[in-house]
Amino acid sequence: MKTIEQLLELSKNPFYKFTEAEKQVLDDFLSKEQAQHSTDSVKKTLKFSGKNSPVTVRNVVPKTIDRVEDAPEPTETPSDVS
Repeated sequence: MKTIEQLLELSKNPFYKFTEAEKQVLDDFLSKEQAQHSTDSVKKTLKFSGKNSPVTVRNVVPKTIDRVEDAPEPTETPSDVS
């Protein structure tokens, strides 16, 4: 039986055909890795979600309309245009 490292390398080769046992071992390993990674990311997110920090917004740019001849000027508001 091949090691996980060997199976991961072989999975990069599109011409290699896995046996059922190899495919099952690789799928189990990848699903465990994905579950562990998603659990770790949830824990990191939960740590920072409780913080309340002030936010400063800079460089507010007015919305523009591209490729329209009669688009309002960037300084005009939609209520100014008739």
